Amino acid sequence: VGQKWIAAVRDAMAASEVWVSDPSFPGDTTVLGEMHLTGMAQEQMDGAADTFASLPRVIGATLLIVMAVLGSAFRSAVVPLRAVLCLSWMLLVTFGLGVLVYQHGVLQSLGIRPFLTSPDPPAHHAMYWMTPCIAFSILVGLGLDYDIFLMDSVMEHWQSGKDGKSAVVTSLDQAGTIISAAGIIMFLAFGALLASTTPVLNQIGFMLCVGVLLDCFVTTKVTIPTLMALVPDNANFWPLEQKTSMRERAFGGQTVFVQRPPPSFRRSLSWSH
Repeated sequence: VGQKWIAAVRDAMAASEVWVSDPSFPGDTTVLGEMHLTGMAQEQMDGAADTFASLPRVIGATLLIVMAVLGSAFRSAVVPLRAVLCLSWMLLVTFGLGVLVYQHGVLQSLGIRPFLTSPDPPAHHAMYWMTPCIAFSILVGLGLDYDIFLMDSVMEHWQSGKDGKSAVVTSLDQAGTIISAAGIIMFLAFGALLASTTPVLNQIGFMLCVGVLLDCFVTTKVTIPTLMALVPDNANFWPLEQKTSMRERAFGGQTVFVQRPPPSFRRSLSWSH
């Protein structure tokens, strides 16, 4: 209602002119200027409109940068595509739950303060416009971090000769506990925001907690292994091939050949050709 009223007043003011007439010259008027409506509410409304107008471009640029970094690090076209797919799925579910809780009020009947849009029910269901913008950047960074933890280990085992499924199972056995522990730590840290009496902090904390739990216990444990199982083994890291190269080394005057796997993410910057 408030935004509609502001827009209607602005339209009416834009159609009006401030003018003055000289009684000595009937019909002769002078336009003095235009009228504008401003204030805190109007600034918030304009800021939200400009931000959401730019948000699709920001999301697109962020995902393109993610694909470029992962593609150059893993030297694969499939790994960054799968990472962006998993990130997009996590973000859609997280933002969707945020909309259900804070705009549609699906948990309003519980009367739990962090899930209310106002401390005193009945509340006007709404989500602060900066909440998804702030949560997006943090969730992309955390989601990509956990993804790299797992995929770097998967790539290393795959290059050592394991098939894709065995590499994922081995990597989950080795890195799964670390990822889960990191996720629980971040969940507890972000969960502190739910204890705040400021609704916007509750909303940001809710989204971050949901996103971290989804990424640590669903994406890395279920989604990535399932996607890799559905894709043929050689296609999971296309165009990278599963092979080892040989490098000559001299030990005690003798030349031996040492197997050298192509780089994983940890060795992408330091691996010598």
